[in-house]
Amino acid sequence: MYALENGRLRIEIHPRGAELRSMYDKNKDRELIWQRDTTFWERSSPILFPFVGVLKEGTYYYEDRIFNMSKHGFARDCEFEVVHHTEDEISFLLCSNEFTLAVYPFAFKLYLHYKLHHTRLSCTYEVRNEGNQEMLFSIGGHPAFQLDFSASNGLPDYYLEFPEDRMIIQYSLNEGLLRVQPQSVSLENGRLYLKGDMFMNDAWVLKDLCSTEVHLKNKHDDYYIRLRFVDFPYLALWASVGAPFLCLEPWCGVNDSETHTGELEKKEGIVRLHAFTCWERTWDVTIVES
Repeated sequence: MYALENGRLRIEIHPRGAELRSMYDKNKDRELIWQRDTTFWERSSPILFPFVGVLKEGTYYYEDRIFNMSKHGFARDCEFEVVHHTEDEISFLLCSNEFTLAVYPFAFKLYLHYKLHHTRLSCTYEVRNEGNQEMLFSIGGHPAFQLDFSASNGLPDYYLEFPEDRMIIQYSLNEGLLRVQPQSVSLENGRLYLKGDMFMNDAWVLKDLCSTEVHLKNKHDDYYIRLRFVDFPYLALWASVGAPFLCLEPWCGVNDSETHTGELEKKEGIVRLHAFTCWERTWDVTIVES
């Protein structure tokens, strides 16, 4: 386990999947990241790469070949190498290898850069195409934020605030595949109140948001979490039913739709990266006291 620390926060990251395992607020004596209780979910903040979500029939087609890929790709289960580490920042690296090339025919370097800035933690994805052909991929985050389900709190006490939206467009999943028809969900002053049954049918996938940040708030607290996700076209919401956590997932890419043909070039949300070039995106989490 590797740590970052300043006067306010202590961060712990595991090299397996370069997964964020802890974001501990020392002032409030509060853990913000889900602590992997296997009763509900054994992960805390996996990286989704080279695909986000489920592929139709677990396969995709590229250049007349058929490949198999499990949900959310392989990176979350791979050991990353630490290539840089100071008190307040760390960089992890995963390179393509014989295993990855057998299921994903692109040469790449994938960096995860974490940086601590007082009450904010940033996570930057850096993808480098090491091959001489265009690289096709998706990538996303899956951080799970711990909720307080003590006697005075529960899921109905929590809500999400979308500062620039009064309505959201929600796509549901059918056995992991994106339904074609969305639903419009009205917000109350930009607020989406959480309910115990809202994830009975898997995650909510949100598209076309005006907001580039979302606030996770509790009605009884003046302390909240702000997730900023500039240039991520999708935001997914998910929790295991009954579990005291909520995942806020910034995605560049999305599950296959029910009508997808399986052709990688036609996959919704796919990122195209020219040969020997680099691509970056950053999401960050900030503790805010109002």
